[in-house]
Amino acid sequence: METLRAQIVGGLWCLLSVGTIAGSAGSAFAENRPETGSVIPIGETSQEQVGSPILIKTIETGTSSRRVRRTAVSEFPLHLMSPQSQANAQHILNNLSLYRRLPVIELESDRRCYEFFTNHPDVAVSIWRAMNISNVQMKRESETRFETDTQDGTLGTVHVLLNTPEHYVVTCHGEFKSPAIKKSVQAMAMMHLKPTFRENGTIVHQLDLYVSFPSNAIEAIARLISPVSNRIADRNFEEISLFVEMMSMAMSHQPGWVEKIAQNLEGVRSEDADKLLALTATLYVETVKKERIASGMETQVSDILPPVQTEIAIEMPPVAPR
Repeated sequence: METLRAQIVGGLWCLLSVGTIAGSAGSAFAENRPETGSVIPIGETSQEQVGSPILIKTIETGTSSRRVRRTAVSEFPLHLMSPQSQANAQHILNNLSLYRRLPVIELESDRRCYEFFTNHPDVAVSIWRAMNISNVQMKRESETRFETDTQDGTLGTVHVLLNTPEHYVVTCHGEFKSPAIKKSVQAMAMMHLKPTFRENGTIVHQLDLYVSFPSNAIEAIARLISPVSNRIADRNFEEISLFVEMMSMAMSHQPGWVEKIAQNLEGVRSEDADKLLALTATLYVETVKKERIASGMETQVSDILPPVQTEIAIEMPPVAPR
């Protein structure tokens, strides 16, 4: 029974893989450390390789309370969606098995960096693979559809239902297969990301997670193990936030590292890799100009070097302590 539960936990939360939360709980159970399992250990990696952790602030802890769920459903932006997207979202809301509001987090990131990875989750996933911290794969099939493979028996199809500056809603239909269970586990997940961009340069974002299971038996097991799966989902959202902040800092201060990473991206469109480099160049130039002005130095375009190719091995960019 414990093996079955572990396999299903891995399947349930891997179904939620969607760029902003690509969770692989199965590996965590394999190591008997479910509460620390994460598909992209950014915080741990930065601490080990950089020496100074990248910091984020948890404004509110995650919750599955009925009160918060009722509020989230009542405020869900159905009115902003197309009729087809409304129907897809309403189906999940009408057949809701599990709900979770992940931690509300404050991070420091340039808005353009944040929105780039929101719109290009496949680039983020490819960067994780280039950094050797994840085996998850995500392939863009169209502007609003992605295919995911967590490499542990879980396949998913992600659809973007809504993409505005205030709301980002996606659904993921996933299927988990394992020799430990006779039939595959299927589920529909929907995520509603709500970022708030503050004038001081920080971003506060929250994510509501809705899950629907077609099987009553699977739903019963999912509810039983939800305390563990909730911790895994919360942790992965924290790691995603750390990743965005790390990339914003790297693009602003270590363009050579970003360019080296970009040379090793797999499964992304060449034009999207070019967009990553173009944004990196913009953020780097702006950062250098601000630093020179703040120090009283005259600034000319020729004084600011653009990102250049480097021959160094891929490693985490240095992060200055705050």
